[in-house]
Amino acid sequence: MGENRKYFFEFGGYRLDPVEHRLMRDAQVVALTPKAFETLRLLVENAGHLLEKDRLMEMLWAEAFVEEGNLADNISKIRQALGDSRKAPKFIETVSGRGYRFIADVEKVSAEIAEQLPAEGENAQTDQPTAGEFSAPELLEAIAKDEIFSSTENTPTEQRHSFRTQRTRLFAGILGVIVAGGLLFYAWNVNRPQPSPAPASSRSIAVLPFRPLVAGDRDEALELGMSDTLISGLSRLRQLTVRPVSAVRRYADLEQDALAAGRELGVESVLDGNIQRSDERIRISARLVRVEDGVTLWSETFDEEFTNIFAVQDSISQKIVSALALQLSGEERSQLTKRYTANTAAYQLYLKGRFFWSQLTPDGLQKSLDYYSQAIEIDPGYALAYAGLADSYNLLGSYGFWPLKNSHPKARSAAEKALQLDPDLAEAHTSLAAVLDDYYWDWPSAEKHFKLAIGLNPNYPLAHSWYSQHLARMGRLDEAVEEARRAQALDPLSSSADAHVGLALYRARRFDEAAAELQKALDFNPKALDAHMFLGFVYVQQRKNDEAIREFQAIVELSERNPSMLALLGYAYASAGKRDQALAILKKFGSQSNKQPVSQIATAMIYIALGEDDQAFEWLEKSYNERAWQLGFLKVEPIFDPLRGDPRFADLMRRVNLVP
Repeated sequence: MGENRKYFFEFGGYRLDPVEHRLMRDAQVVALTPKAFETLRLLVENAGHLLEKDRLMEMLWAEAFVEEGNLADNISKIRQALGDSRKAPKFIETVSGRGYRFIADVEKVSAEIAEQLPAEGENAQTDQPTAGEFSAPELLEAIAKDEIFSSTENTPTEQRHSFRTQRTRLFAGILGVIVAGGLLFYAWNVNRPQPSPAPASSRSIAVLPFRPLVAGDRDEALELGMSDTLISGLSRLRQLTVRPVSAVRRYADLEQDALAAGRELGVESVLDGNIQRSDERIRISARLVRVEDGVTLWSETFDEEFTNIFAVQDSISQKIVSALALQLSGEERSQLTKRYTANTAAYQLYLKGRFFWSQLTPDGLQKSLDYYSQAIEIDPGYALAYAGLADSYNLLGSYGFWPLKNSHPKARSAAEKALQLDPDLAEAHTSLAAVLDDYYWDWPSAEKHFKLAIGLNPNYPLAHSWYSQHLARMGRLDEAVEEARRAQALDPLSSSADAHVGLALYRARRFDEAAAELQKALDFNPKALDAHMFLGFVYVQQRKNDEAIREFQAIVELSERNPSMLALLGYAYASAGKRDQALAILKKFGSQSNKQPVSQIATAMIYIALGEDDQAFEWLEKSYNERAWQLGFLKVEPIFDPLRGDPRFADLMRRVNLVP
């Protein structure tokens, strides 16, 4: 034992080793990024005391300027690792506006004492099996099943400590054997001509953004697009869970640690690669790594003409399938290497369209339209580009950048053209289903296309997320929550996925659960506008008026005082009985209505909260004439509850096809 290693910290079944930088639970390492570990160490060492945000950031990033969101991101990662929550904390308490406090009981244990073996016979009375009762393979299996020294709930403190100590040393001995064997295996594996098969559990994968071989020569659309294309093909395999491009986009840094990314994403294997284009040649290197132990399952470098990029993608996909020992049907093999265009120029334009679409800004969506259109001009049979076109029109309308009457008929036309070219395109079925829900209120047809999309590509999170919204519209609220959770499981680091689980819970009137989920989203991303918005709605229903106003004030600032977001603040004021403030916001709309459009639904919401039903129905009628997509939620949205006894509301429900 080194002289500087004097103690561990133990709390709530966890052990923190400040020297080895490890967090353990039941002899298993709990994965944390280095900065998250350092954050936890500082909190634990100062347990019971408030650590101000500025002080924490100064200690963690002494040589760098970072935003407060970096600290919140670390706190969120720690909470996820510990199974903690902001709403009902067991470990980390948030002191609003100030900082954080570690609230669990912490025991500082001498490392020498902690690692002493128990006296002979000390645990002889336990009914649990001991190491001597197992052969080596049985021992490993017993540990995996947690059968050794696992039942400590009713034992005295000293005996529990003995179990923990012996278990730690037992694992240390086994780990030594595993490491030695692993080194021998690695030496053999690197010289083996064929990829080593992954264990049967290696059924989840993340394809990280490809990085440039030369740091100063980046083509981000190509780098992310290469990953996107591979993700699209692999996602169609039912045996494999594939993280979507929205989940991996954050790992585009040149210094990104692939294994750390894999641990954060909760996958068994990671595809990491580099890509560089020079004139008409392209060099691609890729390696598939098992996250558990860092073993390379397969690696290869391709140096080809750029026109051969499709063959390279096919080869990488097939090598992944082989390395993961997946058994595919003929149809699955066909889907894996399916090509939507043979024209590399059209393909590059499509990748640029995807890149700008993912920015979710008016300018980005408009650029995506332009690139998709150019791709279609080169290759009129490019079904995937038509689906992209439909998605861009969809969001331009649904996000309020275009009137729905301009965006959604075009979205429907593009989606139907994509399906005419390729009836098995999950993305196009999803786009069409969304249009039918949002604008045409054709609920049976929308349901059919959502089910087709999920059947064709069960790993497509957008289909699950939008289907959740459809189920909520239909009043199938428990199903809506479950579908939102499926999207969340596919994209576990997405604050938006967390927020939409919270939204589904809100519409199911499960307000406490919704608030907890939305707090989780905000822990991960304090600037998540959708999470602030949905949490504000929850607080209104919980009569937590000050908290609701605070959340809507946040979205006004985050949206740079967007008029529709300001209208939501007016709704919060009206719900809190602050009539003058709500009327002041309505008056402000009248003075600027010719400059910036104001959501008619949001205006109706203010009048609903003010109890002015006639005015509310006047604005709801305007919303109906514009075919506002929010009207699809009339059946379930709590905001509309004060109007449900009015015959005019029943008539509106009928015209939106929600009742016969």
